[in-house]
Amino acid sequence: MTEPLLAGAAILAILLLLIFLSVPIAFSLVGASLIGLLLFADLSVLMAMPNIAWSATNVFVLTAAPLFILMSEVIVFTGIGKDLFDAIQKWFGRLPGGLAVTTVVACAIFGAVSGTGVGVAAVVGGVAIPEMLRRRGVYNEKLATGTVASSSALGMVIPPSLPLIIYGVVTETAIADLFIAGIVPGLLITILFSLWIVSSSWMRMRREPEVAALQDEIPRASWRERILALRQMLPVILLVVLVIGSIYAGIATPTEAAGVGAVGAFVLAAFYRRLTWANAWSAIRNATKTTVMLMFIVIGAMLFGYVLSMLQVPQSVSQWVLDMEMSRWWVFLAIMLAFLLLGMFLDVGSVILVSVPVIFPTVLALGFDPVWFGIVMMVNLCLAVVTPPVGLCIYVVKNVVPHVSVSTIVRGSAPFLLLYLAVIAILCAYPEMLRMLY
Repeated sequence: MTEPLLAGAAILAILLLLIFLSVPIAFSLVGASLIGLLLFADLSVLMAMPNIAWSATNVFVLTAAPLFILMSEVIVFTGIGKDLFDAIQKWFGRLPGGLAVTTVVACAIFGAVSGTGVGVAAVVGGVAIPEMLRRRGVYNEKLATGTVASSSALGMVIPPSLPLIIYGVVTETAIADLFIAGIVPGLLITILFSLWIVSSSWMRMRREPEVAALQDEIPRASWRERILALRQMLPVILLVVLVIGSIYAGIATPTEAAGVGAVGAFVLAAFYRRLTWANAWSAIRNATKTTVMLMFIVIGAMLFGYVLSMLQVPQSVSQWVLDMEMSRWWVFLAIMLAFLLLGMFLDVGSVILVSVPVIFPTVLALGFDPVWFGIVMMVNLCLAVVTPPVGLCIYVVKNVVPHVSVSTIVRGSAPFLLLYLAVIAILCAYPEMLRMLY
């Protein structure tokens, strides 16, 4: 191995050591960068650090992140998630496994106003799991918790996705293209999850007549109730369409659309008569905390990337891979496995900020489309956050229902993990699917 590769491996090992010692990710990134400079470079480079930190956050498109975070927090603190779940249930509740299907659809819609998987798991899980467990004859703990844990990750793919914004900033890929490309796999995952739930529940009803009898006892919503429910959902759907539609039509940049979304969330909360000074303050305070945390991580990641770039690590990795003369699909598989392993232990934003600057030159050298690669990577990370031993979404669901074991949640998530793999295979076989809209 060449000297840059050895230096990169040493700095990465230092970073992982700091992370596993429970040092916050932002400080781990800065610490690994400084130690890397001390070991492999001239310390005079430290003079450039303030400028790097300023440049890392002085990116116009990055201002979309706090605005989308604020939009999500307003929806959470005003309790609109419960209203949304109840309205969706009127349409899907009578299907075999109808409450689980309702959960998948609710995760998809809430993911479109949240942009993160963990937030969706907490909000939808708090409403959906108790509702399903109230009908234990039809829904068991495995199905209830597995559905929420797996479906909550949809918020990472369906726009406006916060991880996609981070990926776009790091790789200088058009965020508007990433958002539009994320619609197709988001809908595909939602449909596949729903079809599996309906088919498996229907087969169980055939095997167990008592389950079918309990399913028949679930009240059927009248068409009047469904229309009223649709009216209740319409404002949230219109907000999502307004945000994504304005980007797709070229009317607004992602940052401008995020501003519209944040203001629209406040208007929505007022429309539902849920907006109070306490709710507004809680939403703003939480959004500020999350934004500050994110910006610290971005600064640390940019310093880390600068040190690696100065040591020629990304270029050396790219040249090393090309010199091996392997099929680009074998390299792609190795990259996806690396992302999967990292995503099991780290949050998605940290995985992107730490690893993408290193491997992205290789991705471009192998001829992969950056938009396509970003979406496939995000679906892979959806799989990672629901995969043990860590699996962030699994433990969020565990906090919602402490009496349910982690192993039960993992077993309930297993079929959905296979469906995530199927979606990745479909996107690899038919990459043109993502180009239908952008």
